[in-house]
Amino acid sequence: MMNKLTVSGLTAIIMLSGCVSPREQCVSDAKVPLRLATNERELVAQNLERGYAVHTQQVPYSYQGQCQDDYLNYYTCTVNAFRTQETPVTIDMEREEAKLRQLDARIDILLEDERRQLAQCALLPDE
Repeated sequence: MMNKLTVSGLTAIIMLSGCVSPREQCVSDAKVPLRLATNERELVAQNLERGYAVHTQQVPYSYQGQCQDDYLNYYTCTVNAFRTQETPVTIDMEREEAKLRQLDARIDILLEDERRQLAQCALLPDE
């Protein structure tokens, strides 16, 4: 089920990307590195603020539920599902603070790179 959704989503993205102008694609591509670094910085800052990281995983479980057969009759069956489990993980505060400083420096550089790339994108056709 998950693979079908992923493939469907990717197919939709590929189809839509054909409708994107060269300028729009350039702008989108130019913003990716800064967005990724900013997201990473936000995660590190949250970990530092909490004093620990949070490991998230999907844990399978089963329960007795109701299923339907081909004739639409209900019967009791075992249903498999997943739940999200979050577990605190200790972090090295000094290392995380150093990582935050490095990300801040990298974000400054990426911001300048993005501005330069966006200026170049403005020269591309918008069709």
